[in-house]
This record gives sequence, C-alpha cells and structure tokens, in this order.
Amino acid sequence: MSSTDNVPKSNSVSALESSMASLMSATQPASAPKTPQNGLALPVNHSLQTAPSTSSHLSLSSTPAPVCHGKVTDLASMVPTQWWEQVFCDSMYLKTDGDVVEDPDVTRQEVAIFERNPDIKRVFMKGADGKSTPSKILDLCCGQGRHTLHIASTYPHISIHGHDQSAYLISVGKERAAASNLSKTAQFTIGDCRQIPHPSETFDLVLLLGNSFGYFKAEDGDRMLLAEIWRVLSPSGVLVVDLTDGQYMRDNFAERSWEWVDDTTFVCRERQLSPDKLRLISREVITISNRGVVRDQFYQERLYTREELIALLVEGGFDVESNEQCVLDDATRLSKRQQDLGMMGHRMIITASKKDSNAPDMLLQAQEAFDSLPVNHPKPEMAFQSIPILDATFGSAAAADKKAPLASFESLVLVLGDPSQPCVGKLNDTWNAEDFITREKLITALTDLGYTKETNLRVFDTHNNLHESLKRLSSKKEHFVFNLCDEGYDNNALQELHVPAILEMLRVPYSGAGPNCLAFCYDKGLVNRTADALGVPTPKEIPFLSDVATPAVSNLTNLHKVIEEKVHYPAFIKPIKGDNSLGITARSIVHNQQELNAYMSELGGMGIRDVVVQEYCQGTEYGVGMIGNLASGFHFFPVLEVDYSKIVARNLAPILGFESKWDPTSPWWTDISYKPARISDRVKAELQSWCIVLWERFGCRDYARFDFRCDYGRGDGFEAEGERRGTIKLLEVNPNPGWCWDGKFAYMGSFENKDYKDVLGMILKAAHDRITHEKRIANSSKAAK
Repeated sequence: MSSTDNVPKSNSVSALESSMASLMSATQPASAPKTPQNGLALPVNHSLQTAPSTSSHLSLSSTPAPVCHGKVTDLASMVPTQWWEQVFCDSMYLKTDGDVVEDPDVTRQEVAIFERNPDIKRVFMKGADGKSTPSKILDLCCGQGRHTLHIASTYPHISIHGHDQSAYLISVGKERAAASNLSKTAQFTIGDCRQIPHPSETFDLVLLLGNSFGYFKAEDGDRMLLAEIWRVLSPSGVLVVDLTDGQYMRDNFAERSWEWVDDTTFVCRERQLSPDKLRLISREVITISNRGVVRDQFYQERLYTREELIALLVEGGFDVESNEQCVLDDATRLSKRQQDLGMMGHRMIITASKKDSNAPDMLLQAQEAFDSLPVNHPKPEMAFQSIPILDATFGSAAAADKKAPLASFESLVLVLGDPSQPCVGKLNDTWNAEDFITREKLITALTDLGYTKETNLRVFDTHNNLHESLKRLSSKKEHFVFNLCDEGYDNNALQELHVPAILEMLRVPYSGAGPNCLAFCYDKGLVNRTADALGVPTPKEIPFLSDVATPAVSNLTNLHKVIEEKVHYPAFIKPIKGDNSLGITARSIVHNQQELNAYMSELGGMGIRDVVVQEYCQGTEYGVGMIGNLASGFHFFPVLEVDYSKIVARNLAPILGFESKWDPTSPWWTDISYKPARISDRVKAELQSWCIVLWERFGCRDYARFDFRCDYGRGDGFEAEGERRGTIKLLEVNPNPGWCWDGKFAYMGSFENKDYKDVLGMILKAAHDRITHEKRIANSSKAAK
C-alpha cells in the first residue's frame, strides 16, 4: 500500500468552498467502484491504469455511490477502522495519486537514491556474477508493485516479492509483471503487512516505501509491523523506510485544497490534526464531471518525526545510522501535474539493519501488544502465512507448562450428527460400529480436557428437537457449542450450514466455520474458480450441468470434446457439490468417452447430476492443516503426505475416494497411510501462503484443512538440476475438517507428538481466544458509546 495524503501548495480556500458547495448540491446520480471483498480479486476496471489489461473488468459505475457526507466538523469520527480497505480498493487511487505512483520517472529516481547506499547496492548486486546466491527482497505494502517491477527489470537475477493488503492493486501488479515477462522474478501476495507469508530470516532487504507506515490508530500496530519485518529479515538484513517527515507535515499542512487530477476528475480535500497532534486526518471528495460525486473517503496517518521513528526502530531490534539525513523530494520536482503532492512531497529515508542481540522477546512482545489493543485498533484484514506462526505447543499440554493454560468453557455443548436417522454418504447410508467408536474416543478426549457429562459437557445429537434444545440453554451460564456436526442438520450434508445458522440466530457462540463459509466450500466449482482468481494453482476443469445446456458445454457428447481440447484425458470426475467423497471412486478417473459416459450414468443413478471434470493430477498428494484465527495467529501442522505406495503396488488407483473413508473391508481403507511430507521450506511457505489467503477469502474459523496434489512428480522443491518441477494444485478447501481420532487432522498432530486430545484442545483454544477477542471488542464499543 502506498497512499498519499495530499497537502496543497497554493490553491485558494475560497475556490474550494465554492466548488464544494456546487458539487454537494449535484443532483445527478453518482456511482462508485465495485470493491473487492475479503481479498477476492474481483474483476475490476483498469481503464485508469497506464498499463494495458487483457482481462474483462467491471465498470467503475457498477455500484451505487455512497452519499456525500456534507459538512463534517470532526473528521476523525468518520475514519473507518480499516480505512485502507476502501482507499486502495480500486483504480481510483491510481488516478488521484497517479502523478507520483504511476510515473515511472519518479519510481526510477527513488530507486536510484536507494542504490547510492552501499549496503543496499550490495544486496542488489549479490549473485549477479553467478558465484553466489542472489538476494531475496521484500517490497512490503507494495501497492501495484511499481518498485517491485522496476527492481525486477533492473536486476533480473534477484528474487523480489511484493506484499500488499489490496487485492485490486496486487491484481494490477500481477498483470503488469506478466505483460513484462517478470512473473518468475517478481512474485506477489495479498495480506496484512503484519502477516508476511514467508519463513523467518528469508529476506536480505525489506523495502517499506511510499509513506506506508503509521496507518494504525495505536502505535502497537506499528510495533507489530516492525516485529514482523524483523522476523523475516536475514541476520544483518537491511530495512529501508520511506516515510513523510512528520514534523514538516505538522508545520506545513493546509486545512483545505482542491485539484483537477485530469480533465474530468476533481478532488477536494480537508485535513485536521488530531488533538494530540500526532496524526493527520484527511478527507477526499472525488467528483467526475459527468457523474457527480463518486467518493467521499476519510483516512488518517501517524506523523512520525525522524527522531521518533529511529527510536521505534531501535526499540524493535534494529541498528540505525542516526546521522543519515536523506530527504526524498523527487516527486515534487518530477510530478507532471505539479499540484497537490501532500505527504508524498517531503519524505525522509531511514536505513536500518537487523540487530541479532535484540531477538529473544521481540515477537512475544508484539503479540502481547496485540492482545491488549483497544477496540479501535484494526484487526488483521488479510492474512497469508503465520499471523504470526504460533509456537508448536499452541493449545497442547506442553503449553500449560509455559503458563499458557488451555481454554476453559463454563459449559461445553457438543453438537453431533443424529444416529437415530439414516445418514446418506456413510456406508449403506447408515451408522456403523466405527462411527460409535469414534464418538466414544471423542468423549474420552474431552473428558481428559476437563469436560464431563456430569459437570460441564452436554451432547446434543437428536435433530428433531435440536433447535428447541439449543434455545432452552440457560442464560445463567456461558454456553459454548463445539460444532462437530459435519453430517449436517438431519444428517443432510447439504444442510451442514444450517447448524451454525441456527446458532447465529440464537446468538450462541460456537466453534468452526460459519454458514456462508460452509456454503461456499461445499461447491467445488466455486472454490476452484475463486482460488484460481486469487492466484492459487488449480487443476484445469470444466463444470457440467446434466440438465442445463451451458455456453461452455451443451451436452455429454460436447463434454467429451471439451475434455479433449481443454482438460485432456485422463480426466477426473467429481460432484460439483458434495461431501464425504460421495461419488468419488476409482471409476472417477476416465480415459475416454466410453468411460466418461459410463461413470456419468452411474452418478445419475445416485442422483448426482452436476459435476466438475478436472485434469487428473497423478503426483504426490499433500494436506495442510492449520489452527487459529487472524487476530491470534495460526499454527501450521507439519505438511501431510498421502502414502499410496501399497495401493500402487496392487495396481489400484491412488485416490482418496468413498471407500477410503467408509468401507473398512476396502484396500483403500487398509492400505493407504499418512506420513510427514518431505518438502523444502520454500514449498512449505508457498503452501501455507495459499492456505491463508483461501482461509481469509472463504471465512474459515478456528481450524481448517487444505488438500493439494501435484500434477505429476512431487513438486517438493528438491528436484535435481534440470529436472522439471511439477505444479502443486488445490484439490479442496475443508472448513470444519474431519475431527475423528484417526483422520488427517489427528495424524498431523501426531507428527509433532500431539495426541488426539491435544488437537481438540488446540481447536477449542483457538475458538476461545477468538470469542474472548470478539467480546472485548463488543464491550469496548459499548463503553465508547
């Protein structure tokens, strides 16, 4: 993110007031951009960009505009908690601030200043001779990647990563990278700046440029950002901060300004200092001449002096050259518009290096600071990897020895499937001995965690009165529902979302995903299309609706032709909606039209009419399990690998189908095993980064599992020189994944010596921390009112 809070140079207040009055009385209907939600890179209009776009986008006029707020006395009262989500959500930002952030001459001059520093130049040149490992650079809050792409094109031997919370700006950066053939050198991720999707000590240089610091209402947010930067910097790594000179801005800002940013777009600005004079609050009213007011937005930024910023860096474990006095004002000199540059006009550059001696308590202090933040502190908006990565003992018995007690609910209500009713999807559509053994082990584990039926544990598994039972819960106790009803309401998998929906209406807190998340992830086609839009690799696929002719596939014969042209045989058929692997067997792998027709007929006999036909990924299969939440952090289990060696030796299809889950007599049940995956740190970080963006986009909570498979080979990052690496692709997103004692999630826990009760305890602790955080926010909000 690189915002500009523009401050005027010479525009008259009287002209502004006159113009504002006429603009606010405009009667023409206005419109505003369609904004990305929850990190999804929605199609957007790039018409305001300088680079060409090859994709189809929505027009800026696709949604109604917010009403202009008229005269506002207290600007601070109008600033959203996470104002950056609105300001940088679409191409309007690139238009209003384009004289700086879209001018390659400005970018070139800025990078040239950095290159004069010998430490930074050394990082840029490392590996250029082919004799040493090239540097890794992080452009944090990269916006549309103007610095990322310039550095990638100038130093093609290095690896540079851009990270920003704006899905829109990242989509622009990715398109420009592809257009410039820089996609391999310059890589982009979406996420909170305090949650960087890379392992510790990854980067030789971190760039924090374009006035991208001081956005949070509490300084602890800035401290968390520096702690995360410290974590990902290599020993003696370098940090460059390019930030407005707070004292200069405090002394020189003007309360009102206006400017034409092009022939049709007009921006009026108002500004106020906060009462403590530490922050500048700004308002922008943006008008397009033939449409009226299209935006009325408010934001604020902390005004750090050089001395204050240096002190914060030193506190965060960095060495700083305090005598460095570099000022960046090229934007003022080079701007083509020569109008309102604001906070981009007079910036200070401070270079710091990581000081190892300050390492031990820094990340812990940052987490403690987060836990004590006031209500108006912004929660993380998009996560990618660890937020931060929590200790491996998170939620386990070992954690208790570290004075991190397990979660304790006054009353735990366990909601399960109804064994008195048939359950479509289980073997013979009924409950089997293994199901009841699994329940007994669950109750035993919860008892070991301190929840007993005699004291504080109730089990609700009769669905004909489930709603009434939940409704009758006594208000004298703090009840919490451990929702493990993955069979769905009335044992109908299509109604899995109904249970959390009931709990939402009754305002009873519960574990796991909400109804929207479950609805989204039940639709495999929707998941893959969304993942693909977010840049997560997915198998080539085509949806087929048996009863409806679509423009893509009109009938079964046409489906065969589409498979040959776009997906290719062997192909894999699975229900477009479903759970429990119903409709997935060895016959799901089809090699020709005859097998395609036969299996579609078989599925039709089961009542399954709509399917997704995918490329059949034949490589190694992986599972990534994670527990936590955005506000408290994530714990990743060791990556799981599915061991198909015995199945392959029997010349059987290496898949996890229906038989592997429900038929104890099947070789897919007995001969498939799980083991820790042997993958490189780079591949592991990549998988984790994908999981977090999918978690955020679909709204997972407390725990989730993500399944991947390589199109061929292992894709583990240990390929021999010259060996082609396969691509690991998403198979499925599993919110509220299988909780049984012998399932993947429990196996993942065992890889780090956690038993079944430890894993359940971790899930409960994640839910407890989330609810505690939500209550603190709600109570603080009430107190503030």
